[in-house]
Amino acid sequence: MVWSTRRRYRMNEMEIPEGWEAEQLQMASSVEIPTEGGYVPQEGDRMVAFDIQYEGDIAHVAATSFLWGGEKEAVYTAGMEVDIPYISGYFCFREGPPLLAMLRHLEAEQVTPACLIVDGHGLAHPRLFGAACWLGDKTGLPTLGIAKDTLVRFEGELAEERGSTLDVVVGDECVGHVLRRRDGIRPVYVSPGHLIRLDVATDIALQLPSKYRIPDPIRWADQAARARAKGEHLANTRECGTLSL
Repeated sequence: MVWSTRRRYRMNEMEIPEGWEAEQLQMASSVEIPTEGGYVPQEGDRMVAFDIQYEGDIAHVAATSFLWGGEKEAVYTAGMEVDIPYISGYFCFREGPPLLAMLRHLEAEQVTPACLIVDGHGLAHPRLFGAACWLGDKTGLPTLGIAKDTLVRFEGELAEERGSTLDVVVGDECVGHVLRRRDGIRPVYVSPGHLIRLDVATDIALQLPSKYRIPDPIRWADQAARARAKGEHLANTRECGTLSL
């Protein structure tokens, strides 16, 4: 199969705010994706997985704190007003600030992660700079993206077995993997965001627990963010109020 890069929503170049493309390219140049070394999770490392749902001009952010090889610590929710429009390919400018604001709040509460996981893309982006890259660049933390859809092409037929992968390619560079997390279940799209190798990011995505397609830490954050956007509050979720940067 060859995935087309044609998107359902295309924005005229004139609609892209001035400076966004240059800023994105400049930030992309500071992203570090190691070919050896880099972050490798250790037993007990704290990780935080994020998701956001939007309702009007409010970003409803949720974050799952959990220990690698261990258990969920907590799911946190908060809201933040956003005035950045959605523009395909430039989502990091809309998604990034609420993610960063939530992380800063957690750090103030002594929740200090070793690695960040974004429901979205890292390097697997037309300009090699998705939301996971933005967040990693801003925080200096190892970051990866796990997405439900792809922004760039891949070729081949993915095997049905758990752990099967295909390369996601930009130019001649492999920037991510199509990953089958469970036998016969639709894949996810994994890419490094900052300070982590692709093979390590892929292994993290594979090893995260869940009997579903989406890893539990992201799924829990997704459920909590959706509930908050509806004015609901899930049990065992910690509400953090209104965020700002």
